[in-house]
Amino acid sequence: MNRIFIIISLVVFSFQACTQVQEVAQERVILEKPEVDKRVELISIVFRLAEYWEYSQTLFQLYTDRIAEHFAEHRNHELIEFAKSIRYERRIAFDAPMHLAVHLDDNLNLLTGVSENVWQRDERWTEEIVKKFVPLLQQFAKESNFDEFFANNVDLYVKTIERLLPIYEQVNVKWFSSFFGQEPSETFLLRVGLGIWGNYGPSVNFINGDRRAYAIIGPHRTDDAGMPIFCIDRVLNIVIHEFAHSFANQLIDKNIDALRESGEKIFVVVEDAMRRQMYGHWITMMYEALVRASVVMYMKDNGFEQEQIEAEINRQLELGYFWIEELIAKLVYYSENRTRYPTLESFMPRIIEGYRVWAANIEVQK
Repeated sequence: MNRIFIIISLVVFSFQACTQVQEVAQERVILEKPEVDKRVELISIVFRLAEYWEYSQTLFQLYTDRIAEHFAEHRNHELIEFAKSIRYERRIAFDAPMHLAVHLDDNLNLLTGVSENVWQRDERWTEEIVKKFVPLLQQFAKESNFDEFFANNVDLYVKTIERLLPIYEQVNVKWFSSFFGQEPSETFLLRVGLGIWGNYGPSVNFINGDRRAYAIIGPHRTDDAGMPIFCIDRVLNIVIHEFAHSFANQLIDKNIDALRESGEKIFVVVEDAMRRQMYGHWITMMYEALVRASVVMYMKDNGFEQEQIEAEINRQLELGYFWIEELIAKLVYYSENRTRYPTLESFMPRIIEGYRVWAANIEVQK
């Protein structure tokens, strides 16, 4: 598989004139050029065949028709049946398959040298399930001639990546380590998931301190020719959003117990709005709120027009994050007091305090 992947990568990306990475001088922060990732494509195809609706969209019909034709005779493969069985048993859905994808190497083996395996990063997976799933995935890839399918779709991959390049060129990856106050150790990877619905921001941590932060972007619109188009005024924010998950989620995870009571109270009030966005748990709500507030801070720090910033805030209010303005105000205070709060982690007690106030206000209003 490695040899085929390398050949395809050269074909797909050799036309691009941009440098291979955006690298910050004397800093370990890299943004890789956008790619179509075979791990993402293979696993998204598996969950499409397993009839997960979030992996069954047909917006990019030129591509999904090719999937249907190539993999039709493999719909009853043992892997597909196993994928169906774990959806409700373990709540494997949405970003869970992508968490597994980024924890595999190009030979579809589990990555080595990681500080946490996928089942430690995402409680929906278990070691037992992963160690059954991965060999089946390797078997499925071989029996379905996935490498042949991947090679035969270079034409669509080239055109899609070419359309994403203008957004890639606008991303300021230096901002993340600066804003969150972490020692730069990230490689940022922008990936297109041609057959997925939505966008995901998984990450991988390594024992040596390196991190891989992913933004996996699905097609949102297509043109008259049926090819994906990426509107920079919207998709750039989505890319920032997904990269921010790699930083924000771990801060929420480290403070679960302190946030639990207020988070559960707030979730009761906004549960319907959250579930419409497919967020069924108060912890996911917390991830999303901090990420969305961070996106606004990115906009403030990177020259966006005030009108754009206000539109983003209003969008979040309409989605149910009624406390977003107060959370943003907290982050503004943090940004203005970095001597006292060198990292966002050191500022988390103030955010926890804010959530207690916002939850108490709900009780008073009741």
